[in-house]
Amino acid sequence: MSKSTLFSAMLLVILLSSCKVTHRQAVRSILIEAYGEKPTLLRQPYLQMVRPTTVTVTWKTDTIVEKCQVEFYEANKAKKSLVTGTLISHEGSIFNEVVIKNLNPKTTYYYNIYSNGYLLAGGKDYYFKTSPNNTKTAFNFYALGDIGDVLPKSFAKEPANRITELKIKPDFGLGLGDIVYPKGESSMYDSQLFKPFEKVFKNTPFYPVVGNHDWRSDPEKNFEKEWSLPGNEHYFYFTYSNALFIGLDSHNGGLYNREEQVAWLKETLKEQKVKYDWIIVYLHHNGKTCTYKKDYEHVMNLYQIFTSNNVDLVLNGHAHTYERLKPFDANGNVDVNASIDHSSYGHLKDRFISITIGAGGKINERWHADPTNQKNCKDGNIVAHAEHVPSFGVFSIDGKTLKLNAYNSFTGEIFDTFTIEK
Repeated sequence: MSKSTLFSAMLLVILLSSCKVTHRQAVRSILIEAYGEKPTLLRQPYLQMVRPTTVTVTWKTDTIVEKCQVEFYEANKAKKSLVTGTLISHEGSIFNEVVIKNLNPKTTYYYNIYSNGYLLAGGKDYYFKTSPNNTKTAFNFYALGDIGDVLPKSFAKEPANRITELKIKPDFGLGLGDIVYPKGESSMYDSQLFKPFEKVFKNTPFYPVVGNHDWRSDPEKNFEKEWSLPGNEHYFYFTYSNALFIGLDSHNGGLYNREEQVAWLKETLKEQKVKYDWIIVYLHHNGKTCTYKKDYEHVMNLYQIFTSNNVDLVLNGHAHTYERLKPFDANGNVDVNASIDHSSYGHLKDRFISITIGAGGKINERWHADPTNQKNCKDGNIVAHAEHVPSFGVFSIDGKTLKLNAYNSFTGEIFDTFTIEK
């Protein structure tokens, strides 16, 4: 072969390789025509109801919007799709809400949002990952309560920043009530919650429950308007891999629609408990505690239901601190055996672990965590770990193993950890 022929062949190979790479990385564009005025983006997009084949994307604009759309495409795929959503008026602005269906499970998609055909946000920083459709996928989630305090006192941006810095990104988040202070008004959501958490919410769905401060304004006109949650949005359940998550509305000193909610809880656990390895219940109020909050009977009355239906964890906010309790039985008693290592447990038969994670955006600066102080509780022996710092928890589940890492929201340091091996 001559040098000129060899050179031509090599050049052809290079060109073909280059074309192949370009084709694989290219994403076919969709022609989206803009019309009228460009709406103002008042709230960055946030994710809700992320399931194996569906997701809800919501953002907020001013009232000149007439049409909302989400353009999305699978990572490393060329095809783009476009879905048109609905517009919902509220508090002098417009929610742009788009429900995307027929997605592939456990798949990453990038998305762009359009109002009146104008691109308002999008690119590689905007993506969502659908949940798995099997029970063998390892995953993790974060949890915190009492988040959106009044500015400038709130430090909600600190846990949000630490969550974005995690090496392994959470698949979703749980909100443990008192989402926005002082009265749960929609008018306070943007500055006190969505702005500090915008980098988290645009890629990670968030499922909050109602707290007593959220009840100070009619939740049906405020809380429920801000979120797209399962069921009646007061109490609901969803599943992820091999875990069942149940959100309850503990209202303020008594369960919302108590008889109906308790009956629903019993029926849900009866139907679902045999299908999942892990059951996590979350609500705003605590039961027994050694914080500055009282023991709430309406939560303690649920202990029998929890222990007889394989509940593993009960997460709450309300007290602006961190407290992990030893495993409770149906009567709220703990095993006092000193030889038990409370950083590692085997299967907790007929017992569950209760954890307060209520320093998401504010902390009680006038109180000191001390389980030995009888002003805090009658029996400090129920406490496995207490830490009075701004905090959030990250839980990981991999098969029959569950692990918690509790983080200091300002330093990013892990100050408490424990595992359960079934």
